[in-house]
Amino acid sequence: MKVKQRVLTCSALILLAGTVLSACSKEESKTNTPSVTSNASQKPDDTAMSKPLELSVAVWDIETGFNAPNAKNDTVYNDLTKKFNITIKPVQITWNDWQEKAKVWAASKQLPDMFANALATDNIGLYQTWAKQGVLKALPDDLSPYPNLKKIFSNPAVQPFKVDGKFYTVPRFGGEDVGDGRLGRPIRYRKDWAEEAGYTKDPKSFEEFMAMTKAVIQKHPGISGLTINSKGYLLTPFLGSFPEMLFSNNWTQENGKWIPAFTSERAYTGIQQLRTLYTDGVLDKDFATQKDADGTNKFLSGQSFALYGLEGVTDEQVTAFKKANPGVSPSKAIGYLNIWPAADGKRYTMAGAPFWSETLFPATLSDEKFKRALQVLDYMMSDEYRVLGINGIENVDYKVENGQYVSLLKAGETLADKYPITSKLVWLAAWDPLLYKGKKVVSSDPEAAALQKLQIETWNRYKQEDTSMPVNFDFNAISTPAKNKFTALDPDIQNDIIKVILGKGDPIAQWKEIVKGYDAKGVPEAIKEVNDEVAKRGIK
Repeated sequence: MKVKQRVLTCSALILLAGTVLSACSKEESKTNTPSVTSNASQKPDDTAMSKPLELSVAVWDIETGFNAPNAKNDTVYNDLTKKFNITIKPVQITWNDWQEKAKVWAASKQLPDMFANALATDNIGLYQTWAKQGVLKALPDDLSPYPNLKKIFSNPAVQPFKVDGKFYTVPRFGGEDVGDGRLGRPIRYRKDWAEEAGYTKDPKSFEEFMAMTKAVIQKHPGISGLTINSKGYLLTPFLGSFPEMLFSNNWTQENGKWIPAFTSERAYTGIQQLRTLYTDGVLDKDFATQKDADGTNKFLSGQSFALYGLEGVTDEQVTAFKKANPGVSPSKAIGYLNIWPAADGKRYTMAGAPFWSETLFPATLSDEKFKRALQVLDYMMSDEYRVLGINGIENVDYKVENGQYVSLLKAGETLADKYPITSKLVWLAAWDPLLYKGKKVVSSDPEAAALQKLQIETWNRYKQEDTSMPVNFDFNAISTPAKNKFTALDPDIQNDIIKVILGKGDPIAQWKEIVKGYDAKGVPEAIKEVNDEVAKRGIK
């Protein structure tokens, strides 16, 4: 499931960089987004907030934070509730059930007061339906009382989320422009093993990558050449041939007509490469049946040469690597491998809207609660709260020294233990872009700190050297009945790609037959409806 894969990426990368980008736009463009004001926190009106209110909140794994042994001593959370005179009723959702629970709640009119989802970003048809059916509450036209909210709604990427002139969702930002997710589909590799095999530069082609990997396998028999963090990462090599296929339900423009990317002949190269990875024994033989993160664990434990995934590395992952690879310096051994150039000579990176997922509100929410909820959300979007939520309290948990955020935590002490509710609640308003802004605490582990530094350097290097994959926000906002049905086919397309990888015979012939089979699932109707709408809207 693409969404889940994106989210699971968040578990690793959001903690360190957090830009899971979903929507698409045609070209990289500065979007003038929301650099949230650093001290734009609400200045609560004593009268307006004199009445205590309870807000029910559903965000991933929130109940775990409330049930933690130290929950009542979570100073950051306690200050937040005191500041806004609220109590929060946690409503548990997990990465496995968050989408289905929202549908059940919507059907039974039991949606929490604030709930996380990816309705507009991943299922715009359902988002529009819920907005028109009165399931969701519309945001006020005048957002002046909420300066941080007002800024994010000035972003062009958000404009397509208007339904009949109103917004019904608050996107969860993790970056500031369309290319901030450039490390969202990273290729990690053992650069020490590559150097041992005679390779010291990024591969210039798929064939060179294969040669490099096979040379490493020869020196380290028994390892896998390539593992994947989860199935969504399987499409990473398309960045080197047909970037639009990085997500299987993307569309592309060919000969003046928009078509689903998977129906394009340009997908053939990547399909063939995926088959070759498998038949040549480079791709992990268990990739199709493994659980999410199994491939990452194999990489960290020295069982694979390369990995699709792992934007950032946590302290725990560095510890796991050290344990499994005694005597090996993680920062010297692990590197980023830039994708080889596509046919046009450019190296592409992932790109999209600078947000993924949203916070939404039920139409049944009272205006009084709605106002308080927006005040809380606005504050949580400020740099002030984001720094607090990610780094803890200044001069207690961290200090700023020579412009660098340095941890003051004692050995064995973690922010998740000190502020267990905050560690879950912090994601309600925004993901964490602070690492690339230089506002995230540097790990006290020198190896982890060195890997953080490499991550930032690589992010900046790709920004200079690589090209963002094509995206078009206006196109992605198109919602037609057949296109919406097509969106639901995404898991089927991914599974069909896996069938071809595991199949026998000519992979392109097999893929052509599969694509032909989608005609009966409404793809031609979706193409017609979409192109009619493109013409109507004048989208280029």
